[in-house]
Amino acid sequence: MHNNITIIYVIYKSGDIFFENIKRLNNFKKIIIDNDPNSDLVDKIKKIDNSVDYTRLNKNIGMAKAANLAFDKVKTEFFLYLTADTIIDEHNIENLLKIFLKYESVGLSSPVHLGSDKTYLGNYSCHPINRFLNRNKTEKKCFKSLSKVLPSGDFSVNTVWGAPILLKTSLIKKIGFFDNNFFMYFEDVDLCDRIKELGLEIIETPSSFCYHYKGSSNVNSFKSSYITISSFKFSEIYYFSKYGFKYRLRIYFHSLDYFFRIFLNIFLLNKKKIFTNIFRLIGVIRFIFYKKKSRF
Repeated sequence: MHNNITIIYVIYKSGDIFFENIKRLNNFKKIIIDNDPNSDLVDKIKKIDNSVDYTRLNKNIGMAKAANLAFDKVKTEFFLYLTADTIIDEHNIENLLKIFLKYESVGLSSPVHLGSDKTYLGNYSCHPINRFLNRNKTEKKCFKSLSKVLPSGDFSVNTVWGAPILLKTSLIKKIGFFDNNFFMYFEDVDLCDRIKELGLEIIETPSSFCYHYKGSSNVNSFKSSYITISSFKFSEIYYFSKYGFKYRLRIYFHSLDYFFRIFLNIFLLNKKKIFTNIFRLIGVIRFIFYKKKSRF
């Protein structure tokens, strides 16, 4: 198994969770792209595993584009995409691989996600396009459905949490990995869409689990909020813009109320909400003036 799977990471100011996980996976070939141009992690990483293929970039190019750089180096039949806020061990990776042997129509396998307190975080089975088209009704049902009964067997979903995901290298060479136009967020949803368009299944299996820790990177909270909120809004608009003009128009219409919310919260002296809506507005403006890149 170890010779058949490469683990790829994209990191940015990663903390203890990342280092704990690479210690657990010492027997696998690992490719790490570090999006932090000021990173000093290389010595610590090499001390744990000197065989790691580590690249530090001279600027933060985003999750999707960095992941594609890592994928270009993959030579094994399968690869596992991991993020710095998740922990998974060899046994659970092996069970992800078994899914490809168990079913003929698998395009991607994913573990169930447990929180740091070992509670099931729920699956991401409600597709974002459904939440967007029927926000008031469907969204409530979606989040209720995340509650939380751990399935007893393998199940097919529309999309999954971003990582860990196990993929066949030959498939991704055919359809491309993440769309470079996503900085972060929705790149996983877009990938699942393209896999399902081929008639393949996205399988989540309770025979494999990972621990998902939120906020495990060492990023300034204000800067982190700016990157997170503005990138989410940009990616949301970019993702839904593929569905035609009326969806773009609806998003822009919803975005107009950010101006109102900013001024309302200035009046209410709610500093947190003022900045939240400014960051959302920045995401919208970024999309309006964005020059689309090659997808892969």
